[in-house]
Amino acid sequence: MAVYEGYEAANEHMLIVAKACAAAAAKAPTLTGKLGLRMEILSGEDLEPMIQILETLGKTSAFQLHDATAFRAYKNDGVLPPVLLLGADLTQPPLWNCGGCGFPTCGEYLKYVSKNKGVGIGAYGPSCLWKVIDFGIACDHACACASTHRAEARILFSMGAVSMFLGRLEGCSFLLGLPIGPVGQNRWFDRMPWTKVINYEQRMMTQLSGAPNLFFAFSGGGKPILKTKPRWWEEPTFMKVEKDEAFMEAMARGQADVYEKIMKYRGVLDDEDVPDKKD
Repeated sequence: MAVYEGYEAANEHMLIVAKACAAAAAKAPTLTGKLGLRMEILSGEDLEPMIQILETLGKTSAFQLHDATAFRAYKNDGVLPPVLLLGADLTQPPLWNCGGCGFPTCGEYLKYVSKNKGVGIGAYGPSCLWKVIDFGIACDHACACASTHRAEARILFSMGAVSMFLGRLEGCSFLLGLPIGPVGQNRWFDRMPWTKVINYEQRMMTQLSGAPNLFFAFSGGGKPILKTKPRWWEEPTFMKVEKDEAFMEAMARGQADVYEKIMKYRGVLDDEDVPDKKD
């Protein structure tokens, strides 16, 4: 017999739920039957490299700052959730010659891939449409399983991308990360850790800059107004397109820091190989 603190026991249970989500993804009824899904579950300190990369990216990207802030807060609070990584090589077609990719045959597509395979924002491509659909089905089944267990979860592009760049599930062209937990309500949607890091005005402007299309008034006039305040129509704020050299320099420095961290974590660089930086 034993007595367990409820929330502590529930958070420990999230690892079991993550395993169930992996089983659900493996059973997903894919269309091709040739997805080649790969998975692994990370927890505890094994997530620290990903969190650090997200924090570095978050210096110039609100998108990654969202997730970095949440993961760091949950780790500091002792409730860092396990993350189910799901990946596959989406560049390999089932050889159906369907033409959905724009090439007449899979052979022509593969010739193009062999010479033009590259990395985008966080995935390698080009991709076979059937494999993309199959991967989505598998990830949907993992998410549905988390919901069935009433577990907090939200599948994340950011965690998958940084995990891939750090060498997880090598051979996959695309990864997604599914945190399972921590116990609570709308943990990955309300993002309450933000309230401890930045104030309301900063959060509002971060949301606005991260998704300006969600704050547009009618844009048909050719000079779209952004709803930056409750009575936005009284003193309208207009959207302006211009170059920002300072931001581009900051983003370049941030990318260099990210690549440096990735190479260090992957063993390509030692500390002595990294040049001293002056503020």
